[in-house]
Amino acid sequence: MTNKYLSLFSISILILCLLLSCKQKSKEERNVSVSILPQKYFIERIAGNYVNVNVMIPPGMNPTTCDFSTEQLKKLYDSDICFTIGYLPFETTHLYPVLENKKDIRLINHSNNMELVEGSCGHRHEAGHEHEHGVDPHIWLAPRYAKEMSKTILSVLSEKYPEQKDTFEANYKKLEQDIDSIDQKARAILAGKTNKAFLIYHPALTYFVKDYGMEQISIENEGKEPNPTHMKNIIDQSKEKDIHIIFIQSQFDVNNAQSIAKETKGTIISIDPLAEDWLAEMNRLLVVFDENLK
Repeated sequence: MTNKYLSLFSISILILCLLLSCKQKSKEERNVSVSILPQKYFIERIAGNYVNVNVMIPPGMNPTTCDFSTEQLKKLYDSDICFTIGYLPFETTHLYPVLENKKDIRLINHSNNMELVEGSCGHRHEAGHEHEHGVDPHIWLAPRYAKEMSKTILSVLSEKYPEQKDTFEANYKKLEQDIDSIDQKARAILAGKTNKAFLIYHPALTYFVKDYGMEQISIENEGKEPNPTHMKNIIDQSKEKDIHIIFIQSQFDVNNAQSIAKETKGTIISIDPLAEDWLAEMNRLLVVFDENLK
């Protein structure tokens, strides 16, 4: 992102701040903002309808390239808390600069104190954050990490809204059971598989494969379209390792995956790492592994 673009964005934020500063949020409103839809799922499983959840990346929007609407920013500014993943591109370039002007919004970074993994997913950050380059942000796609995220949500919401702490804790226990069920199913399914390698356009399952001893091979080359050399390498690896699963996300071009599938007789399967119903999407992923891995 150019300095000129960032300056224009900062000016627009300043103008919006001035417009909204005169309007006070109703004391009855309990608003929480999140970066992505899976966070909304975890919060609503714990808090039910007690809070309103504003999602900064709504369905269909790519978190690598986004622009907030005025309505989104208004809801963000009306929030008590903002939960971020920590290393999604838009958070660094768009969200954190906005929140610097709002000290009354509690910022919770889900990646804090987590065992993070370096990745080649092409997520890059602004100058001044060189140590963050290459950090894979997809923590929510592994049950172990999803549980930690949910524990943080429980703690923060209970502190902010102590009158609902008992309800939050009861709801969390049910969510925890569902997350544990995904972990148990994953271990049971993958224990019987000898070939646990798969292709994926954008390497979003880094934490999942780390926890369950799998291998994820990215079609995308460091966040960019694969060049002919990379494509040949992917095809050769697929044949050598007898890989049949090719995951493609709806936010990315399917053409390269189709070319690889034709050469390797692989099956293209659509997944949605940003699906709101985290439990349903994870269950669907396990069915794919069960039916397609050897």
